[in-house]
Amino acid sequence: MRSMKRAIHLDFHTMPGIHDFNSEWDPQQFARQLKEANVDYINAFARCNIGFAYYPTRVGIPYPGMKGDMFGDLLQACHEVDIGVSAYINVGLDHEHASQHMDWLRLDKEGRVLRGDLTANFFRTLCYNNPDYRSYHRAMLEEVCAYDIDGLFLDCMVVEPCYCHHCLKKMKAAGIDPYDRIANARFQEDTMVAFGEEVKEILGPGRYLWLDGLAYSLARHLDTHVEIECLPGRWGYDFFWPAVSYARKLHDHVVYMTGRFQMSWGDFGGLKTLASLEHDYYDALCAGAYVSIGDHMHPAKNLEPAVYKEVSRLNHWYARLQPHVDGTRYLADLALLIPSRLVRDPDNPGSGSLVNASLAGASRMLGELKQNYDVIDDTMDFTPYKLIILPDELIADEALAGKLSQYLARGGRVLATGKAGITTDGKGFALTGQDFAFAGLESDNVTFYRMEKIDDPMLPDMVHNTYGANGVRFEPAGKLIARSVKSYFNRHWDGFHAYYYTPPEKETGYAAAALSDDGSFGRIAFSIFKAYNETAAYPLKALLRQCLDQLLPDPLIKSEHIPSTARLTLTGCDDYALLHVKVTFPEVRGRMNIIEEHSTLPAGAVVKVRGSFNSAKLLPQNQAIEIAPEGGYIRLTLPAVTGYQMVRLER
Repeated sequence: MRSMKRAIHLDFHTMPGIHDFNSEWDPQQFARQLKEANVDYINAFARCNIGFAYYPTRVGIPYPGMKGDMFGDLLQACHEVDIGVSAYINVGLDHEHASQHMDWLRLDKEGRVLRGDLTANFFRTLCYNNPDYRSYHRAMLEEVCAYDIDGLFLDCMVVEPCYCHHCLKKMKAAGIDPYDRIANARFQEDTMVAFGEEVKEILGPGRYLWLDGLAYSLARHLDTHVEIECLPGRWGYDFFWPAVSYARKLHDHVVYMTGRFQMSWGDFGGLKTLASLEHDYYDALCAGAYVSIGDHMHPAKNLEPAVYKEVSRLNHWYARLQPHVDGTRYLADLALLIPSRLVRDPDNPGSGSLVNASLAGASRMLGELKQNYDVIDDTMDFTPYKLIILPDELIADEALAGKLSQYLARGGRVLATGKAGITTDGKGFALTGQDFAFAGLESDNVTFYRMEKIDDPMLPDMVHNTYGANGVRFEPAGKLIARSVKSYFNRHWDGFHAYYYTPPEKETGYAAAALSDDGSFGRIAFSIFKAYNETAAYPLKALLRQCLDQLLPDPLIKSEHIPSTARLTLTGCDDYALLHVKVTFPEVRGRMNIIEEHSTLPAGAVVKVRGSFNSAKLLPQNQAIEIAPEGGYIRLTLPAVTGYQMVRLER
């Protein structure tokens, strides 16, 4: 398969009424512009979410007034200069056909087909259980796959309940209550996976396939790679890291799909600063991922020269690092554990999403603490990790409890937070004999904690708010890290007063955080990761750091004089490791996270990398820097770093 490392995702969603549609279209100029920008792959439009096809289809609706075969011509032109092309088809939205075939649409519980913002995209979606819609798509896929495409990108595979005749009939036949919204949503997921299997059969081997919108774990047997769509104006920068940390455990090839847009898709006239796009390349390098930049082509013209001037600068810089990056993998000895199948509750926004509040908070905290980590699920191998963290809400059924017990028996270590690690009935801890003595679920909605040891100059010696009492009570034992403190009141309304002001009263006798005597197991009683995601309270991070210092005393990386806003990661192979130092970070400006210029880390910061290495050099400068062994680590002193620096360490 052709390389997909410096890619472009090219949207082309075109409304009716563009009177001069493709009047300036030139496929040779199009391909030449991409080649000059050092692009090696594109996702390009075969059919857009409006429902128009950009080739002479016999089953779909070509854009009115389109001249020739836009998709076929661009495919040929790109192949002539060795640029790979995946055909983009939106299989969740098709507004032209939706208006002609109302029976193809999903129905909500009230029987409506239109809902939400009627000036946006997702005010109606199509049902995969409608046989006519499936037949139409199969015919269109067969048309597109007859071209010499390098792959398929199927967009908007959005999972939501449907109450149309076809879905109701199938669910009732299978004994599924369609009005159980969780069961309905899971049925839709299964339907879409079956649709993906049909697609895989039509596409055939040796081509890329990405089913965008399906959970990574559900489609792992279908997808050839993962493309992580993440625009800061929509998802936010905290989405990418948890997503990539899981995606790279499912597939060797992961692509960070950022965008050139200031806001979101379809942002004509929007172009992020060069520093902002560079920051996204830095994140991809730090995470062991490749890069795709999202663009949206004007319906009457060719690619925007100003955009590809910036893309060219980025890709030519990136290509200098490519020989060092290829063949390496992300290095981690700590993992966050999640379920292999997330429960999607349509009445609870965010449920069923990989990046929930707890995972986002955990990812941010570990990044700020310079910990290299993966996100794994319960089907994966635990043995590569020295420490596994069970975040906030992870229920431990009998199978998971058994697997964790075996991991602990082999010398692994576990940290559980909040309700993580409780049994499926919520009446105890699943890891009996290794966890602490369960004293019940936390019933108070306001709780505090007091640290036993103050070892951080930034940590005040006082009672701290948990900012989220959703957790457990457990008896103090082993090495006590923090004590639980109760409030005078729960936050509530008594008919006269709103009990909003809830000061701490006294210690409860329970632990807020503790480690086992042998240092193999730790527990934090409350949902610390969700709390940090919502408050970014420093004492929460100080508490986690104390636990990690004892559970994982020899992390891959240690540092001195590097701010929390910077990120340090390691990727590598048998012969060398790559230390990634990223110091640029977004600033909140109004409602947006913005990067306008790069940050600079002054010379003199120290990084220690665990392992034995012979030499180090800065890349792409090829400038040697001194290293010295120090207690199982090598110590290096960084020069001034503006934005990002890669350091190659020879084993």
